[in-house]
Amino acid sequence: MRPPFLLAGLAAIALCTFGFTGQAGRKPAKRTTQAAVCASNLGIGVKTNRQFCDVIIASSAAESVSMTIPARTGAATLMFDLHNRFPVPAANIDPVQAFTSHVAVVAVIKSTGELIERTAVSREYRTMADLFDRISGPARGAAPKNIAPGQPQPVRVTIPAGITGIGIVGTRIEEWRSTGRFTYDNPRPIAIVSNWRIEYTPR
Repeated sequence: MRPPFLLAGLAAIALCTFGFTGQAGRKPAKRTTQAAVCASNLGIGVKTNRQFCDVIIASSAAESVSMTIPARTGAATLMFDLHNRFPVPAANIDPVQAFTSHVAVVAVIKSTGELIERTAVSREYRTMADLFDRISGPARGAAPKNIAPGQPQPVRVTIPAGITGIGIVGTRIEEWRSTGRFTYDNPRPIAIVSNWRIEYTPR
């Protein structure tokens, strides 16, 4: 029979070994950052209370929407909702005249301007029911802005390891209206972004 002190010692060693192994095998919890800088901050949604920003045709992140990724291990994941940017016509306008269809192409780029991935959003507007939200006016009690986000297109982009900053910029937009078809690729706002966040594993 082993002495009691020897059994107690063995039990203590086993507990220490188990605790060390459990801690060593535990993966760091993922974190999320929502910090972004918008060159054109449209404001807060009346219904959703979301912040909305313009996505602008540009060659650098600073001219549109930019985000910094904290120090991390491995790849990160960028997620956001992309909306068509619709002008809101008068409430009594004929739906035929109000009709517009947009295809907005945007790019996720490195802070150096190199492409990571392209995506697009395509929606139609006929009536107010086609809008996702209205954006609050500049002052309390003011009417909502006459620009509004269409229904969202969820976007998910993998950001490779080593990239510390990204941007969401516009590339081009195609519009169909009652007066014809139009394409633009010069600097201008072409879409709206909301609900942006980056998920990463900290070092």
